[in-house]
Amino acid sequence: LRRAADTTDPLERFKLVITFAMSSIYLCCGQNKPFNPLLGETLQGEFYDGSKYYCEHTSHHPPITNFLLEDVQGKYKMYGYYEIVGKLGATNLVSGLRGPNTIELHDGTKIRFGFPSYKLGGTVYGDRTVEAIGSQVFEDLTNNLKCVITLNTYKKSGWIMQTAQGVKDEYVGMIYETKK
Repeated sequence: LRRAADTTDPLERFKLVITFAMSSIYLCCGQNKPFNPLLGETLQGEFYDGSKYYCEHTSHHPPITNFLLEDVQGKYKMYGYYEIVGKLGATNLVSGLRGPNTIELHDGTKIRFGFPSYKLGGTVYGDRTVEAIGSQVFEDLTNNLKCVITLNTYKKSGWIMQTAQGVKDEYVGMIYETKK
């Protein structure tokens, strides 16, 4: 994000923020902190570079956690909230984090985005899998840019004659200008 903050070209800056967010999809499949914190429970910490983060669990039903990340050099801050949602199917669980993420750069540029859903397969039978599914939308609120990325283009249809197309680890997207 510091590289994005140092870049003056709005499109290049937008692409760097998208890269930051997309890289977290690979890294998100783990859990290091409490799964179900108490209402009002907080978490504060510091990354290796000195940047600080703050979280507070502000609602129990539905579970919502607010967060703030502040760069030690003051080049950016990231804030928002996550509402944990889920839907149990016959052989899978689809869950996700709803809520906006906003990255505010030192010059006032604001970029907002959400995260995709995740599908945990093999809950009853079959292979245990975790897949990012759906789409991810990014909006540069300052420079009127938008990006939509579709994840997991794999589709299977048919019962007797099954057909499949797309790839499970593929994503496609487009960046375009929006009206002011």
